[in-house]
Amino acid sequence: MKNIFLLFMAASIYLPVNAQQVKTDSSMSANRIVGVWQTSDQKAQITIIRQDSLYQGKLSNATLSLNKTINLSLPTGLLGIYILRDLKFNGDDRWDGMIFDPESKNTYKCFVKLDNDGKMKVRGYKGISLFGKSQYWNRLK
Repeated sequence: MKNIFLLFMAASIYLPVNAQQVKTDSSMSANRIVGVWQTSDQKAQITIIRQDSLYQGKLSNATLSLNKTINLSLPTGLLGIYILRDLKFNGDDRWDGMIFDPESKNTYKCFVKLDNDGKMKVRGYKGISLFGKSQYWNRLK
């Protein structure tokens, strides 16, 4: 009986500590998306931040076709808009949310997934992800 009591006490101490560790590990994994990312066409940089439990991606820099970088202080109309919105971490290095396409001016469902090589797969779609378009973004910071 004494052994059962000791086992119960040890489990009651270990389980909450272990659960806290899992929560911390999950949060750290979810924050891997935070940073500055270069789009695959190298025309834009997206800064991803965490707001509460969701992640947002803001257009922080863009390049004109003349290879001149737009300064953030210039009133371009697009700088500062949120390209990625309400990304929610779903585990396994995947986030689901919405993406805005400035060219078509449409918003689509999207998922973001980190690859083993450090690139980020961004897939926008309507309906099901089978009918969509993917890009691979590179981390800058």
